[in-house]
Amino acid sequence: MIRRDYLCNSLLVCAAAIVAAGSALAASAFGQIPSSQRPADCSAYASVPLPAESKNAPVPKTFPDCASYRSYRGIGRPVNFSAARACAWQERLAQKASLQQNQQEPTAWVIGGSLILADIYFNGAGVPRNIPLAMRFACESEEGMAMLALPEIAKLNGALPAHRPFEFCDYAVTTFTMNFCGGYASEIESNLRTRYYDSLRSSMTTEQRAAFEKLLAAERAYIEAHAFEVDQGGTIRNLRTLGSQHILENLFRADLVQFERRHWPPLSAPQIAEADGLLQHEYQEKMQQLSKESQEQNADGAVSVQNLSKAEGAWEKYREAWTAFARLRYPVAADGIRAQITLDRYRWVKTIG
Repeated sequence: MIRRDYLCNSLLVCAAAIVAAGSALAASAFGQIPSSQRPADCSAYASVPLPAESKNAPVPKTFPDCASYRSYRGIGRPVNFSAARACAWQERLAQKASLQQNQQEPTAWVIGGSLILADIYFNGAGVPRNIPLAMRFACESEEGMAMLALPEIAKLNGALPAHRPFEFCDYAVTTFTMNFCGGYASEIESNLRTRYYDSLRSSMTTEQRAAFEKLLAAERAYIEAHAFEVDQGGTIRNLRTLGSQHILENLFRADLVQFERRHWPPLSAPQIAEADGLLQHEYQEKMQQLSKESQEQNADGAVSVQNLSKAEGAWEKYREAWTAFARLRYPVAADGIRAQITLDRYRWVKTIG
């Protein structure tokens, strides 16, 4: 147990300094606390004072559908820190009351309330930075996560990360929270991709835009079908699937970025000609391998012949949509782009099983 005199002489002094005199000095002091004196559990943060606005939130009867994380990160709506806090205070009350998940915004059940308030106050998003208060909220969300984050916070020495906001989700330790945090990260990335795609549309002809919409639809169908060719065994199957889908989403965006810069696939004519044959051979071998898998293995979540076939069918439509778009947008490199998409699939199929 942390001694009361230690709390009064270090952590709560920091909190009081932030409330009374501004956050910069307190944040720096917090970062300089030696590791031997840092709290060993979350009890040190339970008494950090809440801001006055916390008293203004109405007590909800059902879990709110305002989704504070969307306002905080600008997902599908403009960034609005004030709206994010107003929503998060309600979500926090709902979390404390153990209200059931709202199916309109299921992610906010975990990625909302205390967890978003922790990020807001750590990053100073529309409020003075208050690291002890952020730790209180992080502890409310998941104690193991908060304690795992603490050494990294100390390394920052009161500063913010250089390239992106600090995310307590990066330190989630339970499968439950990791699954929700993985979904949250995917939404952030998806939002960034959507903005990029919107920027591309403005430079496209009507015919190119039509082909691009078909490509995006085919990509989404392939990403969804790809879940069937990811091993579904174990408690981290959702994380594994999301991670695998995330790789494909990033690959698609990276290809678009390169092609828009006129950086074409570095493939020779023989490599372009051989791409289809390489994939077909690997696919047939993989199908034969999977056909020998036992029913017990399939029941445990292993990839089946049927599921690989389903994903392959979705991928073939995706490749054809890519080819059609490339012939309109990047005609000089359309054959090379088709071959690169095929070789990417070949490399992926090799990893299955």
